[in-house]
Amino acid sequence: MTRDHRKALEKCKKEQEKEAYMKISTLFLKASFGAAGLWLAAWLVLSGCTKAAAPQATDRAALTAKSSIIFSGTVSQLAATSFPDVPKSAQTIVVKVDSIEKKPAAVSLKKGDSVTVEVKDASAFQEGTHATFYTDGWIFGSGVAVKEIGHELGAASESAPVTSAGKQTGQGPDQSSDQELMDRMKASDFVVVGRVTDVRKWNVPKPKSGAPSRITEHDPDWHEAVVEVQSVLKGGKVKGNKVIVRFPNRNDVAWVSSPKFAKNQRAIFCLNRDQTTGAPMTKYGGQQVNAYTCLNHGDALPISEEARVRSLLKNQ
Repeated sequence: MTRDHRKALEKCKKEQEKEAYMKISTLFLKASFGAAGLWLAAWLVLSGCTKAAAPQATDRAALTAKSSIIFSGTVSQLAATSFPDVPKSAQTIVVKVDSIEKKPAAVSLKKGDSVTVEVKDASAFQEGTHATFYTDGWIFGSGVAVKEIGHELGAASESAPVTSAGKQTGQGPDQSSDQELMDRMKASDFVVVGRVTDVRKWNVPKPKSGAPSRITEHDPDWHEAVVEVQSVLKGGKVKGNKVIVRFPNRNDVAWVSSPKFAKNQRAIFCLNRDQTTGAPMTKYGGQQVNAYTCLNHGDALPISEEARVRSLLKNQ
């Protein structure tokens, strides 16, 4: 056998081995992901990234499921905040929004806005850093502040903003978001414009039977915000112009969607009498007064939404 023949046979053998490997990998991925994964399988095998792609997609899906506000943006300031209501720390950064992927319909946020993000590791960012932020709402006042759940570095492709229902803005979210907000306000006992003057920890009273209080891994860490009512948009007159609003201070998965409040925060509060903690009254100024809750996404709106809220209530 000549040298040329041997080379030809070796080349043929290598090509057959490569083809067999591709077929096995393709069949495996096809069996795992269905016929729709056939084209993806071929691409993954050829690009050599079969091992890395699946975990990345899984991580992104998990982050998306946990997050209520997802946006891409550019870091403009470090150790700073975008509005005075937010406590400044080494963990707070200001991000200019480039695009929005997901948010509750009631949250006023658009391209070009500056958002305060309380990040997990400030050393991962510098001014000019581009990233996609997976977050949950934190403080809503004259602006928006969020807490980081996770992030992906790098600029994201432009995509139409998405409402809480998953509809893109091109599908007419204004009508659905207005209806959603109207439904929320109709279900509220009070809708007020106010300012948080104090925040204090609140402990659930012990049962009268003497039985120990039940503690779970999802303990909410209840706090009470004292809200000075500046205007009542729905409901009767507020005695003393103050209301007590209970809220879970933990970002546990059971409470991650609930608004958190800070001293001097201004907002529009959609309030209901407390039917969650089992203690509908609380002490304030030496008296027993009603306690209220504000537990769901959109129950606390940025003060910039006041005109819209008044208009909706007027036209109902």
